[in-house]
Amino acid sequence: MSPGWTVVLPVKPFPLAKSRLAAWAGDSRTDWARAFFLDTLHSVSRTPEVSRLVVVTADASARALAREHGAECVEEVSPRGLNSAVRAGAARASVRGARTVAVLTADLPALRPQELSRVLGAAAAHRRAFLTDHTGIGTTVLTARAPTLLMPRFEGASRRRHAASGAVELDVADVPGARLDIDTPDDLVAARDLGLGSYSRAMDDRRRRAFSLNGDV
Repeated sequence: MSPGWTVVLPVKPFPLAKSRLAAWAGDSRTDWARAFFLDTLHSVSRTPEVSRLVVVTADASARALAREHGAECVEEVSPRGLNSAVRAGAARASVRGARTVAVLTADLPALRPQELSRVLGAAAAHRRAFLTDHTGIGTTVLTARAPTLLMPRFEGASRRRHAASGAVELDVADVPGARLDIDTPDDLVAARDLGLGSYSRAMDDRRRRAFSLNGDV
């Protein structure tokens, strides 16, 4: 495989993901989580600078889907949260001889390959770097020049924690899809305006048809 970025995608089991969408999505929450993951995976796999993709998850169906996209998988036997999953992915990347490595959250359905290319291009100048999410509180991308340097501080106010750990906050214009992780229905509306990936768009179309058939607006 040609030299390039290794991307680590930590993925929570679909039935446990996106809890803040539960009231809105109902029984389809698992399907939404799967669609977000697939759209993120699809965009990452089509980014020219990415040469290896490592998916870390306890979800067997996510591993199967990842392999279909050419990803290497790490099974979480005892899940201990996002940062633990990132460290497991980094360890696998290190064993594989990876150099530059990036972690992405797996809920970026409006991400475009050209956006990720711009983010990785900016990150290449720094030992460690991160991209803040659309709220200005969290993090959607964390990068390092070596897997052992990642030092993930995801979850909650991760922007502040990553900055405090010495990572450089990236100032990259025109990458809205790379910043837009989906936690709430409003986030999904914003992603729809940007343009959802095909899997999430299919989910959105299905929901719209269901509401139309029920006579709802």
